[in-house]
Amino acid sequence: MPTKKSLHIESSGQLCIYCGACVGICPLNCIYLDETRITFDEKVCTRCEICVKACPVGAIEIG
Repeated sequence: MPTKKSLHIESSGQLCIYCGACVGICPLNCIYLDETRITFDEKVCTRCEICVKACPVGAIEIG
């Protein structure tokens, strides 16, 4: 059985600006934003990569 691609948000390198673009565009509502981090519900995420394309600073990687 193939494994799902992994998700990674690079916020430690100051890439993520917590703009919420990924949260607002996710069709499955599996991305959550608070004051200090962004998290994904990996059980719900289908790796459609819409959030990757929506991120203005390239902080989300799926691979």
